[in-house]
Amino acid sequence: MTGTDLTARRSLLFVPAGDERLLAGAHRRGADGLILDLEDAVPESGKEAARRELPGHVDRLASEGQYLVVRTGSAREDWEKDVRAALRPGLRAVMLPKAERPEQLAGMAAFLRVLEEERGLPDGSVGLIALIESPAALFALTALAGAPRVCALAFGSEDFSLALGVAPTPSVLTEPCRWIALAASAAGIASFALPLSLALLDRPDALADAARQARELGVTGALCVHPKQVAAVHAARAPDEAGTAWARRVTTAWDTARAGGHTPGVLRVDGQMVDAPVLRRARALLSAAEAAEQHTGTGTGTGTGTGTGTGTTDHGGDR
Repeated sequence: MTGTDLTARRSLLFVPAGDERLLAGAHRRGADGLILDLEDAVPESGKEAARRELPGHVDRLASEGQYLVVRTGSAREDWEKDVRAALRPGLRAVMLPKAERPEQLAGMAAFLRVLEEERGLPDGSVGLIALIESPAALFALTALAGAPRVCALAFGSEDFSLALGVAPTPSVLTEPCRWIALAASAAGIASFALPLSLALLDRPDALADAARQARELGVTGALCVHPKQVAAVHAARAPDEAGTAWARRVTTAWDTARAGGHTPGVLRVDGQMVDAPVLRRARALLSAAEAAEQHTGTGTGTGTGTGTGTGTTDHGGDR
C-alpha cells in the first residue's frame, strides 16, 4: 500500500487537462481531489500540447494544496507518455481506464517505480486507481484491488453501460457499485462509484439520492464531472446527526460502565443490544464525523465552483 490514502475523500472531480480556463480555477471547485484528464477530455490532436503543459499545472495545483490524480490513456503507448508528463512531486495517484486485468496495473506500477527512482521520488509515492468500465472487470475485482500500488477502485458508469449494451440506469448500476464497494473494502482501499449516470448535470436531487445509496452500499466516495455535482455529493455524505447522536450515547454508556469498574460484554442502549461489534461501529461513525469536520475545514470545502464556468463542456468527457 502506498501513502496515497483516499478513503476520506468524498469527491474526485474531472478537469480536462487541455483546458487552460478550467484548470486555472480548478482549485476553487470545492472537490476533495482533482483528476486531470488526459483521456476522453482531450482530443487526439491536443494530447501532446496537454502533456507539455501538464507539469506546470501539477506544480501549481499541488502548491494550492490539491490532491491530484491524472487519468491516462488506456493503451500502454499512451499511458507511458502520460505518466512521464505527469510524474511530479505533487502527483498523488494515476487513474488507469479500462482496467480489466491485474497485469495492466502491474505493468504501470513497474513503470512508476522506475520513474520514481529516476526522478528522486520516494518509492511508492504515487498510487494507482483502477477504473472499472466493463462487465469483464467485475469478475476480476479482487485481483485488481490487490494489484501493486492500487489505492482505489472507481466506476465508469457510462462506459460500463455501453459495454453492456444498455442505458446507465440505477437498476443496471447498483449491483456493480455493490461489488466494487465489497472488493475495495476487502482490500482496505477506497472506492468511487455512483448508481447513476454522471451525465445528469441538472438533477442534484437524484445525484444526492444516488450518493446516499452508494454510501449505504459501502462506497467511500464519488467521481464528479461538474462542480454542481460536488456540492450534492458532499451534502449526501455529511455525517447524519441522528446517527452521530446514537453513536455518542453508545460510547458514553460503554465508557461509563468501564469507569465504574465494570467491563461489559453487552449493554442495552435505546432498546438495542450493544456488543463489541456495535461499539466499534459507533466509534467508527464518530471518527468519520470528526474527520469530515476537519476535512471541510482544510479549504477543500463544499463549494459549487463559481468562477470556473458552467455548461456541459466543463466536464472531463465520458466516464
